[in-house]
Amino acid sequence: MSRQHLPNRRPSESCDVIFQGMEVQVSFGWTDDGRITEVFASTRKVGTQMDTMVRDASVLLSINLQYGATPSILQRSLTMTEMGEPEGFAGLIVRMIREREAEVRGDVAA
Repeated sequence: MSRQHLPNRRPSESCDVIFQGMEVQVSFGWTDDGRITEVFASTRKVGTQMDTMVRDASVLLSINLQYGATPSILQRSLTMTEMGEPEGFAGLIVRMIREREAEVRGDVAA
């Protein structure tokens, strides 16, 4: 499978989330059909280990999505608590992607 080429200009939206007590700004870019294919994330504390982790996780998620991995497959592959909640930053972002895509499709549950 080849990587999906993204147009130079595409819709996106940003939000702030709290992860392990730190504010993280997250931006999602999507295709015309509503699939999120790109994630950008950073903390307000550039150069910290947390900032590096969230930036790297967003790059890896973006590449996976562009090569065709679905958010559902990614979510099943990441560490979750016994209650099914994401333990890591990547899991949190994938859950947000699934919720956003469900909204676009008009699903009641992600």
